[in-house]
This record gives sequence, structure tokens and C-alpha cells, in this order.
Amino acid sequence: MVYLIHFNQPIGNKNNPRGQAQHYIGYTDDVPRRLAEHQSGQGAAILRACNEQAIPYSVVRTWDGDRKLERQLKNKKKARAFCPVCNQVH
Repeated sequence: MVYLIHFNQPIGNKNNPRGQAQHYIGYTDDVPRRLAEHQSGQGAAILRACNEQAIPYSVVRTWDGDRKLERQLKNKKKARAFCPVCNQVH
């Protein structure tokens, strides 16, 4: 399963919008277990940084797929376009 995590606020260089991130795409066979690993600091460096800065985050979308799909989505560099939180119609 491929999953998309949305950070409640951007992380990175606040003076450079291109130096910020607000999403993470990952792959796992057990999303709840993997999210718990991220929250405990055992996972992606960007999520450890979110933990250190007390930036809340959550899984907002999943896709049935494998590491190949994860890589395809990451290579697009458009995680925001896949995010239902960022694309809510008001």
C-alpha cells in the first residue's frame, strides 16, 4: 500500500517556498504500524523533523500498489496535487 502523509504546516526553509515540504509519500504493507513507527521516530528523516518541531501529520490518502507506484508518485514531485486536504473545495 502506498500512502500520503500531510503535515499540518510546511517544514523547511520558511524564507524559500521551494525549500519547504508539506507531504510525504511512502510504502508499507501495514499503514497503522508504519505510521506508529514514524511517530516514534523510526522512519523517514522528514517525519522525525516534524516530530522534533511538534508539527502534527496524518495519513490522508492511500493507493493499492507497490514500491513501483510509490516511486512513480514521488518522481512526479506533485504530492500536493494528490492531497485531499490541500485540494478541498470551499
